[in-house]
Amino acid sequence: MRGLWGRARQRRKPLVVLMAVVGIAGAVLATRDSGGGHLAANQAQLRKACDGTLPYGDLERLVRDERPGKLRQHGTMLAPGQESRSLLDCSLSWGDGYGVTVHAEALVSDVPQAVETRDLLEPAGGHGTFVAPGTTGQYGKRGAWLVTDCLGGLGGRVRPTTDLYVTARVTDGTDGADEAGGATSRSGKPDRATALLGFRTAVQVANVLTKAQHCGSGPLTMPKTVVDTDETHGAPGRGLRKCEWIDGSSLPGIASGAWTTLGDLQESTALSACAGEWDAEKNAGERPRPKEWQVTEVEAASWSGVLGRSAYDSYERAGHVPGWGAQEGESPSEAGSEADSGADADRGVRQEDRVSSYAGRPQLALWARSVCGGRTTYHRVAVLPEIQLGDGETAVISGKDRTRLSTTARTVLDRYLEAEDGWPVSADCRDTKVLGEVEQWH
Repeated sequence: MRGLWGRARQRRKPLVVLMAVVGIAGAVLATRDSGGGHLAANQAQLRKACDGTLPYGDLERLVRDERPGKLRQHGTMLAPGQESRSLLDCSLSWGDGYGVTVHAEALVSDVPQAVETRDLLEPAGGHGTFVAPGTTGQYGKRGAWLVTDCLGGLGGRVRPTTDLYVTARVTDGTDGADEAGGATSRSGKPDRATALLGFRTAVQVANVLTKAQHCGSGPLTMPKTVVDTDETHGAPGRGLRKCEWIDGSSLPGIASGAWTTLGDLQESTALSACAGEWDAEKNAGERPRPKEWQVTEVEAASWSGVLGRSAYDSYERAGHVPGWGAQEGESPSEAGSEADSGADADRGVRQEDRVSSYAGRPQLALWARSVCGGRTTYHRVAVLPEIQLGDGETAVISGKDRTRLSTTARTVLDRYLEAEDGWPVSADCRDTKVLGEVEQWH
């Protein structure tokens, strides 16, 4: 009997070994089917995706192993001759919130971002965002965005253009994504690492595209850091050298005393903005409160190229450009000549006017146009007077006070354009033409 059972056990051993091998192989196959083993393929895909424009060294750490990467891409860079608004529109994801999306287009219309003075100084409605010094752009709802030139002209569109617009959104699986899909803090704002990765990706895409398009200009500098524009994080935009010309002790027409200045942090060759405000806290006990209609706030901004056109169009839609509502065939400078004449002493004193509380921030703006760095550039300065108005109330500005505002606005424009450390001088602005005033209180 023992011999029989012994032979039976010997016959079963090969069967057990075979079943074990099959079980192991099945487990391996199941693992591959359910996830895993895709890292090498996904890394190779990252190198080639989006026409090879992505910064592999920055994005490699995001690549997952669990499942194959999912790639969606189109655009005239990938398929020349196709009809598309995009040079490149590409999305690569690895699941679980890891991925990258980039978009690049040759602009034939305005920049699809808000670029008015306050948008540069107080991004995201005053809640702050991130900028990468040296890069013209911000971190917005669709991730990092930038604008750059292609002097040789961009292909892929029926209308010729020299302006390239790029966005890049990177997600790293962090819990809590913002509206753009990027990682966010508890406040809903993207974190610093996500913002930097977005900017670096956008710059890499822009550099590859401009080289492929033979733009004739050098590459953009790859950002190494980003700056948080939120004033609660140390007010990094305060007291910049380019804004030092706003000085209560040396700028005629504005309230005397200590002023606090704020400037944008993009360090861009295509745009700049400064603002100043009479500082009630610093002047307390030293200076009396400014009288009504004295200038207590000043703004100045410049935009070149497509950004100039975009800013001007944005203000125009609100009726805040010289000559808005002019008769057909009348140029802005002609229609604005009456407003612009307030700075000329020989035109006399203006008539009194009424200012409603519903005007928001009543101000007198003065526009000019120059050529800066070879590009058409718009400048806008504004003076904001001291005025106390309750809801529904109306104040009367006398003709003399109105004339003083005109004189101060022209003084501010001249000082801004001539300031040694200011943006217009650094941009070599010349051939300036004053376009006219805008009363932003009607």
